[in-house]
Amino acid sequence: MKKILKYLFIAIGFLVVNNASAQSKSTTEEIMVNGFKVLYKPTSNQIVSARLFVKGGTANYLKEQEGIESIALDLVTSGGSANYSKDELNRQLDKMGSSIESNAGLDAANISMSCIQRNFNATWAIFQDVINAPLMPDEEFQKIKESAISNVKQSISNPDAYLTEMAMTDAFANLNYDKKPSGSEESINKLTLDLVKKHYEKIISKKQCFLVVIGKIDRQDLIEKVKKLTEKMPEGNFVAPKTKLLSIAQSTIKVEDRKLATNYIRGIMNAPAYGTAETYAMQIAFGILADRLFDEIRTKRSLSYAPSASYSTNINPYTNIYVSTTDPKQAVSVMIDELKKLKKEGFSEKEIKDQKSGYVTSYYMGLETNSAQTQGLGMAEVKGNWKNFNSFIENINKVNPKDVNIVFNKYIQGIRWSYLGDLSKVNSEIFLQKL
Repeated sequence: MKKILKYLFIAIGFLVVNNASAQSKSTTEEIMVNGFKVLYKPTSNQIVSARLFVKGGTANYLKEQEGIESIALDLVTSGGSANYSKDELNRQLDKMGSSIESNAGLDAANISMSCIQRNFNATWAIFQDVINAPLMPDEEFQKIKESAISNVKQSISNPDAYLTEMAMTDAFANLNYDKKPSGSEESINKLTLDLVKKHYEKIISKKQCFLVVIGKIDRQDLIEKVKKLTEKMPEGNFVAPKTKLLSIAQSTIKVEDRKLATNYIRGIMNAPAYGTAETYAMQIAFGILADRLFDEIRTKRSLSYAPSASYSTNINPYTNIYVSTTDPKQAVSVMIDELKKLKKEGFSEKEIKDQKSGYVTSYYMGLETNSAQTQGLGMAEVKGNWKNFNSFIENINKVNPKDVNIVFNKYIQGIRWSYLGDLSKVNSEIFLQKL
């Protein structure tokens, strides 16, 4: 059934590929405006998307201040600005159908705006004021803190969210990814408005930030707007965090007992650095692995509703496999058997060809929105080079079966397992066997 849906998805995807492909041919240009980087891509559609990226992510703060960047940007975008009170800001955006939002993650944060082309000037005026002159009132700060703590408590009660935190904390102990972008109850409670304001002032600089803009807008007009946006922005002294590759040579298991209807299991493994030739081979490998796990665990044995496998191309990359099941012993045995089989027998040419087709379709479908493109270009730049986003399909198509087999065998050596559920069903011998 999954294969039928997959090919149906590909067939539907090709109907939109022509439009997205034509749109993708529009050239992305890198412009330096008074020492500030701007990625600009003109389009013919009527939606404008702009994102101010802040590099660094969890490297920007200490463990005891985790959550500070998320709260700072949330406060900046929701608390009003020098020329727009909170109520007036929201009224103006609602009237235009525009939005200004923020997001903070492991490697970067961003403040984004989206609007229709005719409202670009008015929306940009708010966007600029929010970035340069946020009010950051104490009353709003307290509301955001309370909401953040509530979200943290909810994530603890959510087995999947909690398992992800378990796995990351175990695999990246004492490293930047050990910090939670959303924070912990303890860290959020310690944050003060003064600390949050100082953090925001520290991260908004020409070296640490850059802008991605896609839409039907005039190039020179954009340059003039960026000059005003950055005229008082400090140069800064940001140094980008270096890639740290995991080195998991043998399997381990971290367990936590919780009475649940099912058991939640995630395994983290090594991965190649983003932007290298190995990146694209590993993406194909884990796409195929995901399909195999679905067939073997769900379709053939009904052991889980949604087993998965993925390759996270972060600055500090990792691969992982996941399953929720009432029969951990059998499900994990199947997962490990599939890993061993792939290491021994390799990937078939047909599997690789089919996987490439799927990537081509999903990539071009992702280009359908300007917002998705600003996010994709920006994160590629955060991780090293925005051009990697535009050359993705070219690099995927260069991959051959030998590349896929070599990279899989090179990096898949051991698994850092995290297990949340009934401890009586944990069989260490199965989890800890050699791959």
